[in-house]
Formats: sequence, C-alpha cells, structure tokens
Amino acid sequence: MTTQQVIDKIFKDPAVKYELSEFEGLGISIHDMINIYSKNGTGKQTGKKIYYIKPLASMYSEKEEIQVYVEGGKSAAEEIVRQLWVYKLINFYNYKPEQIVCEIPVQFGVEVNTKHADIAVYRDESKETVKLLFEIKKPKRKDGIEQLKSYLGAKGNPIGIWSNGTDRLILYKPQSKDFDTLSEVPKVNEEEKDVLEIKRTLTQLKQSFNFKKIIQDLEELVLANSGADEFNEIFKLIFAKIWDEKEADSNKKTRPHKEVEFKKFEDPSLTYATINGLFRKACIEWQGIFKDNENIELKQDHLQVCIGPIEPVRLMGSNLRIMDDAFEYLLPTEAKKKKGQFFTPRHVIEMCVRMLNPQSDDYVMDPSCGSAGFLLHTMDWAYPASGTDELELRKSRYAGKYLWGIDIEARAAKTSRALMLIAGDGHTNIFGPDVSSLDPRDWYTNKSGQYLMTELSKTKLLKAKIPQGENFTDSDKAWEYFGEMNFDVILANPPFAGEMKERKMLIQYDLAKPALKRAKDKTPKEERDVLFIERIVKMLRPGGRAAIVLPQGKFNNSSLAFIREWILRKARLLGVVGLHGNSFKPHTGTKTSVLFIQKYTDEELADIIKVQNEVENQCPDYAKQIEEVLAQFEDELDIPEENIAEEIFELLLEEYPEPEIEEEETDETESDEEDEESNEPLSLDDKLEIIEDKISDLKNGLLKAKGKLSGLVDVVEAMQLTQKAEIEIAKENRDGTMKEFNAAFKPIKEQHKVAIKTLKDSQKEKAKQLKAEIKNYDKQIPLAEEEKLLLTNKGKLQLLLNNEDSIEKIRNRYIDAEVAKQLDYPIFMAVSERGGKNNSGDYEYMLDDDGNLIEDTFGNPEIDQDLVNHSITREDLLTPDFDFEKADLNIAEAFVKFCKEQGFDFWKN
Repeated sequence: MTTQQVIDKIFKDPAVKYELSEFEGLGISIHDMINIYSKNGTGKQTGKKIYYIKPLASMYSEKEEIQVYVEGGKSAAEEIVRQLWVYKLINFYNYKPEQIVCEIPVQFGVEVNTKHADIAVYRDESKETVKLLFEIKKPKRKDGIEQLKSYLGAKGNPIGIWSNGTDRLILYKPQSKDFDTLSEVPKVNEEEKDVLEIKRTLTQLKQSFNFKKIIQDLEELVLANSGADEFNEIFKLIFAKIWDEKEADSNKKTRPHKEVEFKKFEDPSLTYATINGLFRKACIEWQGIFKDNENIELKQDHLQVCIGPIEPVRLMGSNLRIMDDAFEYLLPTEAKKKKGQFFTPRHVIEMCVRMLNPQSDDYVMDPSCGSAGFLLHTMDWAYPASGTDELELRKSRYAGKYLWGIDIEARAAKTSRALMLIAGDGHTNIFGPDVSSLDPRDWYTNKSGQYLMTELSKTKLLKAKIPQGENFTDSDKAWEYFGEMNFDVILANPPFAGEMKERKMLIQYDLAKPALKRAKDKTPKEERDVLFIERIVKMLRPGGRAAIVLPQGKFNNSSLAFIREWILRKARLLGVVGLHGNSFKPHTGTKTSVLFIQKYTDEELADIIKVQNEVENQCPDYAKQIEEVLAQFEDELDIPEENIAEEIFELLLEEYPEPEIEEEETDETESDEEDEESNEPLSLDDKLEIIEDKISDLKNGLLKAKGKLSGLVDVVEAMQLTQKAEIEIAKENRDGTMKEFNAAFKPIKEQHKVAIKTLKDSQKEKAKQLKAEIKNYDKQIPLAEEEKLLLTNKGKLQLLLNNEDSIEKIRNRYIDAEVAKQLDYPIFMAVSERGGKNNSGDYEYMLDDDGNLIEDTFGNPEIDQDLVNHSITREDLLTPDFDFEKADLNIAEAFVKFCKEQGFDFWKN
C-alpha cells in the first residue's frame, strides 16, 4: 500500500473519527509529508506486510525506523501525528532537524523523571536548553493535560504543547504564575512575548477546530475553580469574539485590513480591558442577551489563560456541527432533564425541514428554539449560500427577516443567538430569555419581550391590527394582539416536562378547558407540551404548516383523545413519523413522534363547516338516550356497561375516573383476622356506605355550625335585654332626681357598654370561624355527593346528563367522525428503524465495504439513520422529472413523493 493508503487505513477507523486539521494549509498533502514503506513480516508475522516510517528527527533511543501498521492488525496512530509535527516544526516553524529529539526523558532539576516527552525542541544545535516539549496523543484522545503542565517545571522553563493532530493546547510559565496559554507555537526566532504581539487578520484565523475540546481544556485549567458561572463566562467570550469578527469583516473604515482585536497581551489587565470592551460592544449590538451593564466576571489571570486557545480560531462561518456539539456540552444535563429540554438530533431536524420544504419567502418560527437547529437548517435549505457575496445576501434578504425564534430559558436563548450569528444571519430574531411563547403577557415585562412585540408589529405576522403609536404597556391586550399570528412554517420540539398552573393563562387555551374543569376551585394544571400544540396552530397562518416533536403518549393515550380531536378540527394531518427509541438518548429514553400538519384555510374550513351542518342533523340525541337508560334502571343500584351505548361509555371513562375510597382506620383492638379482612378490596356497597356516612357527617356538621352561629346572636341579644331591664329597675328605685341618677349610673352604663362590646368582639371572632366552617361544609357536601355518583355508571350518567359541555363533546365526536369519513384523506405514516444512536446515546456511523467511515460533503461522518438520504439533494427533489421509483428513499424523501402525488401546494414543482 502507498503512504496515503496506510494513513487512510489507520485514521479512517470508526473508533478514531478524526481529521488531522493541524497539518492542513502547509501547501502539501499529509501523505507527502512522511514516507511509509513496507517489509515482509517474519516469525509470527510471516505472510503479513509490516509498515514502517523513518523518523524525520533523531530518536533518543536511536531507532532508525518505527513500526506504524501491521496488515490486518495494530496501528500506531500517535507516531504518525508525532512525525507530522516534526515535519511542521522543520518546514513551518523553521527549526533544524538537529534541534529536535523524539522520545526524550524529561529532566526536573537534577533528577531524571521516568516520563518521556514525545518531542523536545532545543534552542540550538548544542542541545543544552529545551525550548519546546510536546505531549502527543492519537486522534480522539483528550488526556494528558496534567502531564503537559508538569513539563513547565522542567529545566529551562520550556513551553508545553499538547496535540492529537486536530486539537492543541499551548502552555508556558510566566514569572508571576504557574502557567498561562499561548495562541501559537513560537517559531525558531520567537519567544512567548513575540507570540503575544502577533496581530492577526480575519483570514488568518483557523476555521477547523474542536471548540468542545477547547472548552474542556479551559474547564480543566481554570474555569472549574474560577468561582464564576462557566456557561455564562464562556458565552461572554463567544459573543465578544463574534462581535470582533463581524467588525473586522464589515467595518472597512476602522478595520481596513480586516484586523481582529480579540487577543491577549502580556499584561493581564490590558487583556481584560480589551476583551471586556469587545463584550460591552456586543451587548449594545445584541441587547437582551445579558443583563444591563454586565461585565466579564472572570478574574484577570483566569481570563488571560482562557484567551490563548480561543484567539486563533474563527467562529463566524465555522462548522456548525462542531459548534453545536460544544454548546450541547455546555448546557448542564441535569438542567435539561428538569425542564424536558433536549437538543434535537440534527438528522431529525433535517427530516422535518426537508419534508415541509420552507421557501425563501416563508416566515419561519420555532417557539422553543433551544440551539436554533431548526432555524439553522431552514436557512441552509431555503436560502443556500456559498461564498462571501451569497452569505451577505442571505443576511440582508433572508435570515434577519424570515427566521424567528423564542426561548424562555436563558442558556438556550444565548446558545441559539450565538449559533445563528455564527451561521451568518447578521441580525437575529431570536428572543429571550424570560420570553414565554405560551403567555404573551410575559413579553411586557422585559427588554427582549418588548423588542419582540415591536418587531412583530412592523410585519404582517399578526392577525390583529396594532393601533398606530401603541407602546405596549398594557399587558391586558397581550392575547388580543399576539394570540394569533400568520407564520408560514413552524418547526418545534417543545419541552416535554413541566405543567402550567396559572389560571389566567390557561383560560386562553381550548386544550386547557378539561384541566380547568377538573380543578374546580383548586389550582388547575396542564402539561406544557399540550399548550404548545395549540399555540403553534394559532401562530400559523391559514394554510401554514408545522412539524412538532411530541411524546408518543400524545398520539395513543385514550385520555388525551380531546387533543387529537382539537387538532383535526383545526388542521389537516399530513403525517406522523415515529422516531427511534434511542433518538434522544442519553438525555431521555422517552419515545417520540413527529406530527406534521397543515392548518386549514378559510375556504377549507367553510367546506368542512358545510359538511358538519349536513351531518349534524343525523347526530343521535345522546341526552335522550341517557334519560331513557336512567329511567330503565331507576330502581337499580347501578347500570351494567353493556346497557350503555359504546360512545357514551367511552366518554364516561374519560370524563369521570372512579375515585379512590379510603376505608376508615379500624380500632387497634381488632383481631388479626379482622385486620386481614380489612385488606380485601372494598365492595360497591362498602364504598357507598363510607361516602354516605361522610355525607351524613358533613350535613350534621353543617347543621351544628349553623345552630352555633344562631346561638351567638341570641346570647348578645339576651345580654342587651338583661342590661336594659336592669336600667329600668334602677330608674324606678332611684333616690333623688333623674339628673342625679344619670350621673350616678353613668359608670355602670359604661361597664355595660364595655361588656357588650367585649362579648360582641368575642362572638364576632367565633362567628367568623363558624361562617368559614359553614362555607367549607357547603363546598364539601356537593363534592362528596359527586364522589358518591362517581362510584356507579348510573351516577356518572346523571353527572353527564347535567353537563352541557360533555353532551356537546360527544356530539362533536360523532360529527367529527362523520366529517372524517366524508373527507377521507390519506395520511403519511412511517416509523424509524435506524435512529443513528446506540442504547448509550452515542452516534452510530455508516461504513463502506472496507469498514471505513462514509463522510458527507463537509467531511463529517454520515450517521447511520433512515430519516434523510443526503445523496438526494434539494435540487433533485425540486426536479419535475425526478424518478422516485429508482431512488433510494428514506422517510423524508418518501414523504416528498407522497406530497407530490397528493398535489400539496408546498411541494408543487
């Protein structure tokens, strides 16, 4: 095999998954930098080819060749990385081969440590003082940072470089601290100070890098012990760098040569002033992401360490998959679990975008945008761009106008804004944190919400007409203004977890009515994703379409039939795709499906109403049926299930689940035999007896409380009459004039007055308590009576008969079913069998016949999934004569074929 073939064998192994980006851009291909040759194996290796490499610099062990690969056996990937570094040191950093020694013992003071540095670079050919020490790892390896730090204490105070061929970290030891970072390896005539003084332009920044590894290194070096919020501080640096890159790219007046200012200086205070200044400008540019007057909170020394690895990379326009992976790592797993917020796998997003085919003039919304994955893929799909000019046009003509996202969670909002900016949308319509899609009243309370309302009012995206000069201060108008919208496409993976409990918000939702009804005077609650369904439908314009990721229970749980019925009255069901059970692992194993709908137009709704009116007259009189069966079993304790119409009985089960009846505690003196009997299930008679006793006790309690209240009034009146009689007797028996009597009796009257007031106050407090007790009885008695009715089918039917909403619901079900029969449209159904992840949540990749990774056009390994076939392009699908029959269709492409056969407007050629 040639050198290139051997390298491909070594590095295209699925267990490695890498790219040797460190050695790109040197004007020569990697396989031309080194020479690998073969020899016939001997001994146990007889019959095999053994591949060797000649070191490009001397080895401490004086080896003249090193084995790197055995045909069908072991490989030495780390050695390839080391020799490529030697090549780069000689040909890019201009060191002489005589200055370089591989695999050298590291000397600390007078002792020789057992550790060996993979590469040592001396200051000159005399090899007296080491300048650089390398810790080399094979691709994918992340360990070795502590060993790198140990090199800093070696004789001569060398610079330490850690590298696995893709990622690198450069450490050195300034006089005043244990270690610091550099952005570049010093060349032959450079020292640390020279590297710090390097000025870069935008075009000189590295575009191939592993940002997740950079973050992990910074965590290990300083962030974990900095005392600051790691996530927030990293994002401050990200936004500062994005703003700097944007300025370098667009501001020709202040940056004529596209110079970047995001860099570190020898003086940590100057570094802090520079980076914090860039961050403050980013805050002004993109308001609402951080708090007013917020600054970088990292200490100057900690910030100094962080800048080195970030300084040489270019974020804007970088590989979004790499950045996405880093941001997902940044969001704490526990926080995601609590809120039910998980990053949507990118092949799931690609499927949704491809199936709904957003156009370049479609307004697209993600109301729970997370990391903005749906919006990013929509941008690439609806307005593909390559090259600076096209990217600029995409910013001005498309992204900043047509893509919208909301997320209430602070970290998700920052992540999505950062990714959209990195992708090049320029002016991003991502709103949050503290902006709830579910309750527009929240928008009035913060800057980002105010900005959202202002921006929406400038468009035609609102169904309501906003009065001219409206300043959005009256939140009572929130639902009037922002309850319904006109977005063309909505793509969403709403949070699965959490319940909404605020009554004033819930009353705005049709789907919350059952919850409000169940709660009565208690706190109502409805699951957050249920409300998102309704909110999404109401955000769509008539004819607009949506893809919603939902727990599978929303599709098959019988108690949630009201959700499905509501959806089908508002929109056409285009399709349902069941996702693989591993799709959201390792975060959750919840089984999910994607719902695809298209909201009915006004004309379609008019046609449906016409059909509804036609079948409404045929609807059975369910109230009459219930009255008849109640009359039939008037003298019976209960009504057998078989005597109740099936559709009525299904509603009974849904609306009135049987209550749990707890038997009263037995006396401690009961025998063991009696205790055993008490553990047996209660009979219906027992349950009825318990509740009847409860009702009787409540009614008796009510009568007693009313009697006590009446008695309180009688006591006060009796005392007043007694005192009045005493005064009259005293008057008749007085000695002297009336004036003298009044003067003498005045203190007694005052005593009477005080006594009555004291009694009244005492009785007033007792009366208050008794009134509260009466009120509670008045509330508990009907609840207990309803509880009794819920024990039997007969009682449930009586409740059903008295509930107009329930009768209306069963009528609507009949009408909906009949309408569906007449409309009778096909629905696309599919289930994913290859989800792209294993049971541990790790991605599984596609391999060719030789076991090598298959890569996409961007060099990323192809995930083994059946949702999207990337070999079929957007252009293929838009071609009128594309032959679907001969193509290898995955789920998304099969849906496109279905849409074209059905003549859906969003997939017409």
